[in-house]
Amino acid sequence: MRTRGLLVVGEIALAVVLLTGAGLLVKSLVALQSVELGFQPENVLVMKATGVRSLPENNAFFGRLLPRVAALPGVVAVGATSIPPGDLALMGDGVYHIDRIPEVRDRNLDPHALFTIVTPGAFAALGIPLTRGRDFDERDTEDSPLVAIVNEALVRQSLGGQDPIGRTLFCSWDRKGGMTIVGVVGDARQRNPGLEPMPDCYMPYRQHAYNNNTLNVIARTEGDPMALATTVRRTAAEVAPDVPVSFTTMEATMSKRLEEPRFRALLFAMFAGVAVCLAMTGVYGVTAQAVEQRSREVGLRMALGANRSGVLRMMLGGSLRLATMGAVLGLAAAAGATRFLDTMLFEVKPIDVQVYLGVAALLGIVTLVASYVPARRAAVLDPVQVLKTE
Repeated sequence: MRTRGLLVVGEIALAVVLLTGAGLLVKSLVALQSVELGFQPENVLVMKATGVRSLPENNAFFGRLLPRVAALPGVVAVGATSIPPGDLALMGDGVYHIDRIPEVRDRNLDPHALFTIVTPGAFAALGIPLTRGRDFDERDTEDSPLVAIVNEALVRQSLGGQDPIGRTLFCSWDRKGGMTIVGVVGDARQRNPGLEPMPDCYMPYRQHAYNNNTLNVIARTEGDPMALATTVRRTAAEVAPDVPVSFTTMEATMSKRLEEPRFRALLFAMFAGVAVCLAMTGVYGVTAQAVEQRSREVGLRMALGANRSGVLRMMLGGSLRLATMGAVLGLAAAAGATRFLDTMLFEVKPIDVQVYLGVAALLGIVTLVASYVPARRAAVLDPVQVLKTE
């Protein structure tokens, strides 16, 4: 019995460690899913136009396509961007400077920003608020003065919150001239929901080259965005039938960014579930054997006046003692083991009181459920029959 009890304590301790890890990862996943992104991915259709052509041809293609898509029924706003939020394959960043380029430059120390090419209307389609200045428009052509829009993070990092409108921004992109800052937009977690927004520099598509001469059309719709995919495909074919297009949604793109934390949480939860089942089986087996071995003792107690509820509490108490020892050992082990999960957690600390208390409460409930049936069997024993058998 002592050996079996120690095995059950070990099973419970292992279950506690796995349950704690699963609880931390699930709580982190919930925090990731509810974090403020800075844009609105709901009801957004993303169309990628592939096929490398000359930059003027591509500019003409998007210049003709976007007004037609905007006129479609069910389209609320439309624009295009070189980097849809969450698309890590297209991320591009570089060094930038405000007002002047220093004579001595150090790429490791110079400020970095994410560079994105956008069309007029892209911010409205993505749901990124324009907080100061103006959006890009048809005035921002190849021959007009270079302009740029920056986000609040860049303003905080390089200007200390001062008004950036009218300041000059230099960046290591395709053109050496300075760009006049004409607007400021809110911060967006473009790279990953779990990463803080970095400085962003947005540039108009007619004034710059962009990745593989390809932009992604972003259309905000009133309902299901994929319901408009066929109509948008037909519209694109009318503009340029030789341009292949593919469709997805912004929600699907952002969901891919959560695949890894979702898989980790699911994996830990599966192992924790198996460990809890083994612990329940062990508690049930030990309690059942204890009832069988102590049946004469129970019969004597009941013959001498012990009531059924007292016998039930006695048997459940033995199981709870095993669970308490296992929980104490498991929580101590979890406090050390979960430190290795620190880099995988978002807005959750490895030592989370809510998770630890929840695991302890769950193990207590599981122990009571597993031991109740054999303990109740002891409580309903007939003392006369037990003593006759003995």
